[in-house]
Amino acid sequence: MPSISRICALLLGCALVTAAHLPTLAAEPFPARPVKIVVPYSVGGGTDAVTRPLAQRLSEITGQAFIVDNKPGADATIGAAQVARGPADGYTLVAVSGVPFLLNQSAYKNLPYDTMKDLVPVAIFSTVPMLLVTSAALPVDSAVALVNHAKANPNKLDYAGTDQMTYLGMELIARGTGMELTYVPYKGAGPAVTDLLGNHIALMLSSMSAALPQIKEGRMKALAITTSKRSAALPNVPTISETILPGYELTAWFAIFAPAATPPQIVDKLADAIQSAVKTPSLAQQIEGQGAEILFYGPKEAQAFIARENTRWARAYTDANSKATAKAP
Repeated sequence: MPSISRICALLLGCALVTAAHLPTLAAEPFPARPVKIVVPYSVGGGTDAVTRPLAQRLSEITGQAFIVDNKPGADATIGAAQVARGPADGYTLVAVSGVPFLLNQSAYKNLPYDTMKDLVPVAIFSTVPMLLVTSAALPVDSAVALVNHAKANPNKLDYAGTDQMTYLGMELIARGTGMELTYVPYKGAGPAVTDLLGNHIALMLSSMSAALPQIKEGRMKALAITTSKRSAALPNVPTISETILPGYELTAWFAIFAPAATPPQIVDKLADAIQSAVKTPSLAQQIEGQGAEILFYGPKEAQAFIARENTRWARAYTDANSKATAKAP
């Protein structure tokens, strides 16, 4: 039977070996393997369009693959819930369109996650205007003409809602101008744009990044932009505020989130990589070429901005008297 001194010597040896390896473990580089970015919307939508070039640049900067994984459905709550419940190690992230992401708290009674507690912002990296667009076949060429046409044909024009933001945004326009429209829900901007091009729906609010290629090809018409000022990308497209609804403003922003328990040093490393990526001229050119703009807020700035946006949109949802009774899966 081993003596007490022998056992102590063995234990001391094990402790020394473990201690010797601690600096190595602590210094392990991140990322050391591929990172998955869940996009909870369909391929071809606005979030997908700005996240893919970001992921490509992150792969080049870090030497590890950043893989986009589309998980659309239930107003992006399926993909967001998957990440919120997933491992908090920095290897599974979610890219969201910020306003609908926040609005889901008001629209859904039983979200499978707490938006403000179960996910932590890594960075906000882009903003993009929204456009009021119609099919090329609709016999209107301005926002004013659309309002007049809709009033002459109540409930005969249907619009696509691809998330809570586009639904609420269109409802505010309809109510503010006296239009009676029919709401058709979609899982993402990609399928909605496809149906708009096929004349299966009449109009929608679309991010400029998703709509701009089709507008340039003459396959859809941009009647107005939702920002307070016109865009340099489409200088001849007036604002909704200056044409049909004074004071109206809506801007989409895109952010990367991680599970809330992700170590702060990992969140900071991801944020630093995103900041390096958005400073790259090639990425800025790609994103701005889609009508979006580069914006970078790190974790702390993003947290403060999101808190303000959360208050603003919760109030807007209540004021609009939306009666959404959707149930998250």
